[in-house]
Amino acid sequence: MADGRGTERVAVRAHFGAVRGGTLMGLLTAGILALMCVYMAVSVTQETPLAGVRIAVDAGHGGEDRGVCYFEEGLIEKEINLDMAQRLAAALQDLGADVLLTRSDDTFVPLAERAAMANAFGADLFISLHVNRIPGHPECFGAQTFYFPSSEAGKRLATAIQQELLKVDPDNYRQPMAGNFAVLRRSEMPGALVEIAFMTNARDRALLQQETYRADVTEAIVRGIIVFLQGDTDG
Repeated sequence: MADGRGTERVAVRAHFGAVRGGTLMGLLTAGILALMCVYMAVSVTQETPLAGVRIAVDAGHGGEDRGVCYFEEGLIEKEINLDMAQRLAAALQDLGADVLLTRSDDTFVPLAERAAMANAFGADLFISLHVNRIPGHPECFGAQTFYFPSSEAGKRLATAIQQELLKVDPDNYRQPMAGNFAVLRRSEMPGALVEIAFMTNARDRALLQQETYRADVTEAIVRGIIVFLQGDTDG
């Protein structure tokens, strides 16, 4: 409020309820309280950047559908997918997201049902996890993301995740690709299918058995999701 001299006086209700008008102590108190409020708000935002976001995490295959297997090295896709899905779900929940797992154990869930679960959940994003293979081409390697062809938002999501995956493996040259996958086609929200490695490549199989690689891929997917939600992607 203005006084008779044309100058502005600041009335601040301090934390303990007293009103201080224009005094140095009052201004200092106001400044400190304002800074505390800003710090607290920023801290909460930084610690829970996914608060209020609903994400469906889909562990590919399951039950009698084992997916790609390399029994000689104890690698079974359905088990890898579930492990990665649980890691991703935990990481997303730690950042405030509300997460749905389309399967949480070794059960078979039809593709249409997976998408229906995500739709019923009201998911904002859909992430499906798999392990890749190209029979007859053992030279192919590297994590890769896919999006439904007509989904521009899905393309941006897949691009954001792919860019982060490339940071995990500097030798990886792969880029996001369109793919007519049933879970992406039937889901009503932006989605990305992530092939975390090639089972048909010896190098990638070695990576799949490393705790650090699985952890790094999980973190990369989380970073990609955050980048997408912030709108900071060239996809």
